[in-house]
Amino acid sequence: MHLLFSGEKIKQTQLEPRPRLRPIRVGLHGQDFLVIPVANLVQMKLSSYRDKDRVHIPGMDAAGLITQDVESTLNDALQSKLHHIRATE
Repeated sequence: MHLLFSGEKIKQTQLEPRPRLRPIRVGLHGQDFLVIPVANLVQMKLSSYRDKDRVHIPGMDAAGLITQDVESTLNDALQSKLHHIRATE
């Protein structure tokens, strides 16, 4: 098992710590689930910037999940990484 804590860096090379999570309750097929907000997920992916994270971003982007609102939550360094991924796709 591998535990990751919100608000902490996993590696010193990360640009910023994992965001503080505020899960959203979503109902689906009569069940309630807690899900991570897309903005938090994008921040984590861009901050870690591993190969698998860089692969997930274009898929999320193509699905329309990375909106202007989500982009506006990113700091300059993470926005730069997002633009780089988009430019090299």
